[in-house]
Amino acid sequence: MIVCVCRGVSDREVRRAVAAGAACLETLERCGIGGDCRGCESMLRDMIVDIAGEENACRTCCAIEESALATA
Repeated sequence: MIVCVCRGVSDREVRRAVAAGAACLETLERCGIGGDCRGCESMLRDMIVDIAGEENACRTCCAIEESALATA
């Protein structure tokens, strides 16, 4: 299934990147996943937690973005 439409990235590619250590949105962007229209960010966050586990998910960039959206 395509997760990032802008860059044509599938869930398999996201799973591989997270399994290899990409534990935040910034790292995924450096891997060429997300970052354009930002429409996939919530799904990417969920996938990071599902694959890496809550304890390994980045708390800085993802938490800052979520709190900024909540106050906007």
